[in-house]
Amino acid sequence: MTHSAITLGETRGAAATRRRLRTRTVAVASLDASTRGTAFALFHRAYDGADRARFERDLAEKRWIILLRDGDSGQLKGFSTVHLRPPDARCDGTVVFSGDTVIDPEYWGQKELQRAFAALLLREKLRAPGRPLYWFLISKGWRTYLLLAHAFPRAVPRHDRPDDGPLRRMLHALAAERFGAQFDAETGVIRYDEPHERVRAGLAPVTDALLADPHVRFFVEHNPGHAAGDELACLAEVRLVDVVRVVGRLAAAAARRARGARTARAARAAPGTRGSA
Repeated sequence: MTHSAITLGETRGAAATRRRLRTRTVAVASLDASTRGTAFALFHRAYDGADRARFERDLAEKRWIILLRDGDSGQLKGFSTVHLRPPDARCDGTVVFSGDTVIDPEYWGQKELQRAFAALLLREKLRAPGRPLYWFLISKGWRTYLLLAHAFPRAVPRHDRPDDGPLRRMLHALAAERFGAQFDAETGVIRYDEPHERVRAGLAPVTDALLADPHVRFFVEHNPGHAAGDELACLAEVRLVDVVRVVGRLAAAAARRARGARTARAARAAPGTRGSA
């Protein structure tokens, strides 16, 4: 069991500009009971049908967890779990498998999770530069699909490039290995045999404005049951040039925000910026 991230989009609320997150990637085995409990509480608020036992089983099989905490209070405000699958006869490279991911809506729009995940991908790629690295993602939300589509050109499925046969065959082998008959190779969708978590109504709605984005429209057309918890299986090859570009783009965005914040502080502090009666 696993779930895709639901809060990796571009939306930025006023709270996101005031409250900052800090991240730390740790081994799942190192988590204490309190952190596990808080993580499940965040998960439960985001998903209908969340089950603690199923959540714990999924957590136990993962290797890493990216923890996102409020920069001031230290309170846990989000997390993302990661599993690593070593190369074997079915797959010629290391597979990074994304698991449960949730961020408190008050912190939506921040990029700390993307930076931490990109750093993890870069670290794994540099560990064995000559070995292929893949990101295996199953997504019930358009936000995470956009992250994959925008960052990694060699990925399936996508609307804007010819289908990559070898990559698709590898995706089908990985999805069938993990999900068995629940994976429909014809549609590329995973439909669970038993009741499963689904994003709470109204948390990440697909609006007409969003459907103007061809990537969002493609996701919705290929996973029409996403609101009921169906997941679209996706696979991207993580090339060094791609992950370096992502890291650079995130760094540039952080630098722009820092410059904007400094400019705003300077404007507030400058004499004569307030009118007089």
